Amino acid sequence: MDSEAVKASRQILRRIQDHLYHAHLNLGGIEKSAGLVDVLHHPTSTLASLNYITPRRSTAWISADNIQQGIDQMRKIERTPRVQYIEGLFPPIFSKTLIGLGLGVEWELPLMVYIPGGFNGVIPPPVDEVSLPDGLRIESVNDQRGIELWWYVWRNAFYDVMTLGVEPLFVGRDMAALKMGYQIDILAYRGSFPLGVARVSIHEKTAHILGLALMKEERTPEMTRALQSAVMKAALERNCTLIYAPGETEADRRLCREMGFLDFGSIIRYSTDPLEADEEKDDHILGQPILALR
Repeated sequence: MDSEAVKASRQILRRIQDHLYHAHLNLGGIEKSAGLVDVLHHPTSTLASLNYITPRRSTAWISADNIQQGIDQMRKIERTPRVQYIEGLFPPIFSKTLIGLGLGVEWELPLMVYIPGGFNGVIPPPVDEVSLPDGLRIESVNDQRGIELWWYVWRNAFYDVMTLGVEPLFVGRDMAALKMGYQIDILAYRGSFPLGVARVSIHEKTAHILGLALMKEERTPEMTRALQSAVMKAALERNCTLIYAPGETEADRRLCREMGFLDFGSIIRYSTDPLEADEEKDDHILGQPILALR
């Protein structure tokens, strides 16, 4: 990429960084500065995705001493020291600094980005107008009943969760988040029975597709694409100019590319004990299900 494209790329990554920062604060996270790093932690949850050190925004380089200050702070609040950052905002040698402090790669998540206005001369295709099978409808959640159905699907073993990023799902704040415009929840039905769900979170004009889930028997490429198209349309209707999604699996990345997303680096997390099992990070859920339908 030429210098202008590199500059534009960094601006996009900073928007993603800013989105995640505000999302974590909205979920009850607390920020403390330690030199040129920020220490984010949650007072009641030990989720890795809510407890980490990150370089302060707009910084170009962080020394080992700065990172060590953050590590010391994490230990004081009894959290496993972790450093999380977006690849592309720091030079490759930054990873050597982390390794030199005794940290190892714990987790990496490829990022997929959809820019409706285009990037570096490449304009993405418009979001598909999906032809839905008879009896199927997809709509936005706008009441408490819809939220209850959404959580029934998300926590039910008969449904496959296909994507889940670095922004945890929080039980109990759904209606408030919907009303304030922080998120959009989508439900797919056949008749009155829920077949799938999706969620996108929004900060200013940046949208993050947090997760998709479909009933196992209904999980086809067509249904997956229909659900993803629905959340993308919902974000674009909110005037979002950037949509990003996790590319956890090759299937996720392939679908995103087919829909006009670009591969855009990764979010990387280092830990002092990369093999340690995080008590809660298996499903990135805060709290408990609010309803089990009978």
